[in-house]
Amino acid sequence: MKKTVILSIILLALISSCSPKTSTSPEESIAAAVSATLAAQPAALIQPTYTPYPTFAPYVPDLKGLFCEYQFCIGHPTEIALFDVRKAENPSLYGDGMLAAYNSDLFLLTIWQRSNSDDPQFMIDLVMDEDLDKRAGTLDVDLLGDLTVFYVPISTNATAVLPSGGAAAWVCGDRAFGWKVYVPQAEMARQLFEEAISKFSCTE
Repeated sequence: MKKTVILSIILLALISSCSPKTSTSPEESIAAAVSATLAAQPAALIQPTYTPYPTFAPYVPDLKGLFCEYQFCIGHPTEIALFDVRKAENPSLYGDGMLAAYNSDLFLLTIWQRSNSDDPQFMIDLVMDEDLDKRAGTLDVDLLGDLTVFYVPISTNATAVLPSGGAAAWVCGDRAFGWKVYVPQAEMARQLFEEAISKFSCTE
């Protein structure tokens, strides 16, 4: 796992170092982070087919993980680790950041930035890649504790094995947060988000 994370970060750094020295938008940075992280996943080897095919139990994540840094906490599956996908010379900070996590069964992205707005819906547009993701349902608005949370199911062509997902946004203190997940089955996305947000807290 550590080798895969390191390869992902190196790949992102190489992509960044080879690109023209121009300013990039947050959307371009997020798209690059998603592409580099997913590209770092090891490709499945082609195995000889045989009959009968084995049956596998559906993936059920253990949702007891908790990430706490940058003066906020958020839940995540225990079998993955959130890591900073920013370049070393421009790391995530309290006021602006981007974290990712993945394994063969899911991809997670969490972003945040300072905001004076009480409406965080712009973070859903920011976290979604217009070339890869599209809304696959209606936008839900819920009051979870002190947080007004916006959530929408999505579909994606970022990777064939993770075609479904969800995107969400909320405000806590002086920051707006965006969250996205890619999963193999659509119903998993909302489950993952509800667990993540149920453990969310932040301090200024």
